[in-house]
Amino acid sequence: MNDSDRLRLTAEDIAAQDGRVTAPPVLTIGLADIPDAPPPAGQRRHGIQITSADIAAFEPASEEVIGPLEQRAFALVNAARAEQLPRWLNRGPLRWHSALAAVARQHSADMLQRRYVAHVTPEGISVSRRLERASISYLACGENIGVVYGPASRGEQGLIEIQTAFMNQPRRLANHRGNILNPVWTHVGIGVAYSPEGQLIVTQNFVATLTNPA
Repeated sequence: MNDSDRLRLTAEDIAAQDGRVTAPPVLTIGLADIPDAPPPAGQRRHGIQITSADIAAFEPASEEVIGPLEQRAFALVNAARAEQLPRWLNRGPLRWHSALAAVARQHSADMLQRRYVAHVTPEGISVSRRLERASISYLACGENIGVVYGPASRGEQGLIEIQTAFMNQPRRLANHRGNILNPVWTHVGIGVAYSPEGQLIVTQNFVATLTNPA
């Protein structure tokens, strides 16, 4: 796989853009506004005729695809922690946090749909604000975002590409690798947004909490 087939954004890349990555304006077309089929030849107007079939391929992947990918990403995070964290820390695997995962999935989907990649939304909403809106309590929180474009994004292969890139970073706390291995965390929620045409976004949200969420 050539490097040109994919794009990875690091924390340093995002910081260089003052916490956000801008994108060109996007034209959004709702399926409800588009006919199921083109009109008969005699009734066609001049210009481009767009039907629901023309854009069906650009719909995000379904729950049946996303759910298993998120659980696979969860397993990769805990496998890395089991391998890399010193045994004397006596830290068990991170527990799955359903509400945290819902926030992560929503952010991944928003970035995919609105074509930006950042910890802060174009409206200025940060990860801490997203957790607050979801009524998630915590002592500390962290967030990783990984993106793959092109053929490498397909399914589990994309997850492995992102996880490998995270774990190949320098050994320090202030990066994606450090977030994954931070012994402070108790829970994680992971949200995936996936377009089969070649885009995978993974958001990992970590929290340290004294309670055990349902």
